[in-house]
Amino acid sequence: MPTTRLLAFLSGCLAALISAAASADSAPTGPPAPGIEQAEMLSPFGGRAAFSPDGRKIAFVGKTYGDAYEIDLATRKVRNLTRGFPHQGIMRIQYLPDGNFLVTAPRINNGPNTRAHLEMWLLDKSLERGLQPLGEQVFEGIAVSRQRNLIAWTVIEPALGPRENWQLAFVRPTQRYVAEISYANGRPRIANKREIMATLPRECGFIEPQDFRENDAELVYSCMGLTASGGILISVMGNTLASDRNVTYYRKAGEYDEVEGIAPGGDWAAVECGKQDKPGLPELDICRLELREGGALSLLVRGRTPGSTDDISNPIVSPDGKWLVFQRSNSASGDIGEGYGIYRLLLP
Repeated sequence: MPTTRLLAFLSGCLAALISAAASADSAPTGPPAPGIEQAEMLSPFGGRAAFSPDGRKIAFVGKTYGDAYEIDLATRKVRNLTRGFPHQGIMRIQYLPDGNFLVTAPRINNGPNTRAHLEMWLLDKSLERGLQPLGEQVFEGIAVSRQRNLIAWTVIEPALGPRENWQLAFVRPTQRYVAEISYANGRPRIANKREIMATLPRECGFIEPQDFRENDAELVYSCMGLTASGGILISVMGNTLASDRNVTYYRKAGEYDEVEGIAPGGDWAAVECGKQDKPGLPELDICRLELREGGALSLLVRGRTPGSTDDISNPIVSPDGKWLVFQRSNSASGDIGEGYGIYRLLLP
């Protein structure tokens, strides 16, 4: 073989080897992630699911500003939790460790901007007293301890006006608090309230508390900030409450990564993940994030459908760590966070 042809042949082989190595490095390892078609549908409607402390039931909202429901996982029986008393519509419902429900709902539903004027209520597990006000406003999600009635939340201060677009809350001043829910003469109240994270990390214009871990010493949260080009960057962070130290678990330009349910051991979390490469909300998958500084992010469940805006969101992990529950969503929905069915998948 002439020298020039030999060199060309060797060069081609080298290029092929480099290409194969690059492909091997970028290829996912193990079996492909399952999709919603591998999951079991628990309810054909609803979203924002929450596990009961014993993992036997799931509470969820039928629709934004609708009723709240509970499904018994053994019998699949669904009961309406809020139809027996008047209310202005439920945004979220969560279990407290004592079995009662923590509810996010408006005192007055004044239309699209109601989301910036929500309050916290307690619903007794007996369902005999209706919604009992806790006297606190809240914007977006509430972190609830697995061990005690400890909560963390964000408040818009000063509050938006009733005609101001609710999404302005993400760029207005906010404050963050932790407190306990206790009872006096059988009535719930907020106790030991204190401000936390008085100064946000410079990367965060807004944070949403998500969960406690490390025996309630740390608050894991979603950090929303702006990129140099004016885009939105959502990342996963944690705050050690005693020292007010913040740590970044995952942040990557061009991505949307919002932490949701944390595994019972606290070592990993389910994250809504997608590419933030166009205006509006991205179409989402569900990823697993190892909760350590610069932790690895890997695809857990495929949610995006080619040619469709359907996706999945709001994943939570069962108290025994065996199941992932999530909702069918749609990135084009006018109601951010709206769910169109609850699904359950056995974790590998």
